[in-house]
Amino acid sequence: MDRSSQRRSLGLGFVAMMIMAFVVPLAAHGQGTAPFKIGVLASLTGSVADVNAGQINGLKLRLKQVGYQIAGRKVELVIEDDAGDPNTGLSKAQKLIERDRVDLVIGPFLGHVMAATQDYFGRKGVPVLPLVGQTPENVKPANILVPSWNSAQLGRMMGEFAAAKLGYKNAVIVSSKYSFGTRVSEGFRSGFAAGGGTVRKEVYVPLGTVDWAPFVGGLPEGTAIFSAVPGADAIKLVKTRHEFGQRDSMPLLAPISTVDGMLLPAMGEAAVGTVAVTHYFEDLDIPENTRFVEDYRREYGKPPAGYYEALGYTIVQIVEAALKATGGRSDPATLLPAMKSVDIRTPQGRLRFDPAKRYPYLDYYFVKVVAKGGKPAYQILDVARNVRPD
Repeated sequence: MDRSSQRRSLGLGFVAMMIMAFVVPLAAHGQGTAPFKIGVLASLTGSVADVNAGQINGLKLRLKQVGYQIAGRKVELVIEDDAGDPNTGLSKAQKLIERDRVDLVIGPFLGHVMAATQDYFGRKGVPVLPLVGQTPENVKPANILVPSWNSAQLGRMMGEFAAAKLGYKNAVIVSSKYSFGTRVSEGFRSGFAAGGGTVRKEVYVPLGTVDWAPFVGGLPEGTAIFSAVPGADAIKLVKTRHEFGQRDSMPLLAPISTVDGMLLPAMGEAAVGTVAVTHYFEDLDIPENTRFVEDYRREYGKPPAGYYEALGYTIVQIVEAALKATGGRSDPATLLPAMKSVDIRTPQGRLRFDPAKRYPYLDYYFVKVVAKGGKPAYQILDVARNVRPD
């Protein structure tokens, strides 16, 4: 090689080095300017469609408040409908992660869809926040962080309360036949038995059942009824048992999902007297919830109808706090520990996770549905503060 060629080669090498010196830092920090993509896997058709739609309203409200920007990154939502079907849920999860290349997944909602997708999520390692409480069996992978209750624990707390505080000695279970319905009912049975109560009969009803009369009729007299039933099915259950004259003779006990505020207007007086356990209701008198209710009403022209809108809002708060803590970095090895470390004030009160359990500490309220101004509303019976997750 002649001297001129050598000089050219050295010059080109120097230019290449300068380019690399500039480009490599950009690549290392490129995720700070690339959009942060959130995949939402929800049941937007089927018996819980209205519930999930309200929850997405809560998600969008918080994102709008922060201008769809967190830690210097534009936030993009990719929403998919799993239709409440496990196979559809798995294929939509694969689309979100492999084709859309989302940084984080919010969802699914229904327990049997969560059960069908959890192994896939675990293999991919993308952080996942289910849309509602789940059973421990459905969230085994370490990258799934539940922003709500442990379903089995929720049922057990209701069983203990029914026996110890309400004084019930006999109960029957009429719940939906899917993982949440059966598992939360197992929890109720355990807690009720520990308090000296007896479950005399258990009935599990397929999701989407139109006629609830065969399942509600013929239940043992002199018992309370525990029911874990979601969405439109809960409306059918509550109305049918009222038609059978059970509202006053066989008190209804439930997780809040059975008598969520979104469902109460359709249930009307049939829901009065129900006792439920929850960690949120729309009249919760704390500053964070007062602001949330006002903001939601301003945005959508109506108040939030129940627990799910507030949980959607809270989930974004979790993501927001974690992404700010990482300075915008969203690789799972950085983002997931930050999510586990959040300690924030939400419409539901203070939220912080037990990092080993991957569920949050929560305040739980035992509420009774009462008639207030001609409409069903909640009355607080008791509160359990800062409950550690199982």
